[in-house]
Amino acid sequence: MSYPQCVVCYHSVGWIGLIANLAISILKVFVGIISGSQALLVDALYSAKDVLTSFLIILGLKFSKQPLDEQHQFGHGKAEFLFSLCVGLSMMTITGVFVYFEADKLLNGAPHQAPHMIALWAALFVVAANLFLWYYTRCVAHQINSPMVSVLSHHQKSDAYSSLAVALGIIGSHYLDLPWLDAVVAVGECVDLFHLGTKITWDAVRGLMDASAPQEFVHKIRELAATVAGVKSVEDVRTRRVGQEIWVSMVVGVDPELTVEQGKEISLWVEDLLVRMVPHLGDVSVHFKSASGSVAEFDYIHKEIVQLRQQMEMTQQATDALGGSS
Repeated sequence: MSYPQCVVCYHSVGWIGLIANLAISILKVFVGIISGSQALLVDALYSAKDVLTSFLIILGLKFSKQPLDEQHQFGHGKAEFLFSLCVGLSMMTITGVFVYFEADKLLNGAPHQAPHMIALWAALFVVAANLFLWYYTRCVAHQINSPMVSVLSHHQKSDAYSSLAVALGIIGSHYLDLPWLDAVVAVGECVDLFHLGTKITWDAVRGLMDASAPQEFVHKIRELAATVAGVKSVEDVRTRRVGQEIWVSMVVGVDPELTVEQGKEISLWVEDLLVRMVPHLGDVSVHFKSASGSVAEFDYIHKEIVQLRQQMEMTQQATDALGGSS
């Protein structure tokens, strides 16, 4: 974390998101009912999902930071992906139902009435609130590299766009004499929420399936490893996301003339450099090979076996010679 206050934000981001989005959701529902705005009522779903996300962040950050134990030898970081999956599937289910009912109203030609202008001022206030929450959660997500906080950050940004669309729909309903525009915005919001739910679900599934880190990240650690003295090549890099951390397994090529101890020392230098230079790095395992392609440890063992065989052959020849002379 870059600043001392990041620690405070790390522990409070879930609660701030929970309280703020709960208040915004209640405001949208209340104003949506009294103003007759279907779009603002659907917009309350955006804040409701953020309430759920914030609650899961509180649980996810608590579970994912638990230390390793005998039953979870790779840690508890996958808990965040599991909670993200719950959010994504819930969004897809709820918004799918709303799309069906809102579209049915439009297709059946139900009478429409322009919402009261109080809905416009509520929507503009919510835009400002969500922009602030987006900036705040984006900063926290960047500092702690949390998948769940990153999801919440994207939600707050989409909420701001959604509330802006509600405001524009209300303006169009009044000043362009298009009372059905509010219902169209409501359907558009449902479709957008469903799409967002599919993206969150897919990202969570990739995390649970040990998808690799972005190529930019892999390229960066390759370049860093190549700068270590004694590293002739970077043979293989494997990465995976474990909650807020990225675990790395790497094989570097070294001079085949080096001893096993020297090769091990070089691999430790690489591990130390990556831990110091790459943020949000979890477990790092660096192995070494001969730059010609054979594993250094195996080369060493092979030489020992060859020498042992030569000694055995010499002993056998000496035994045979003694037996022949007798």
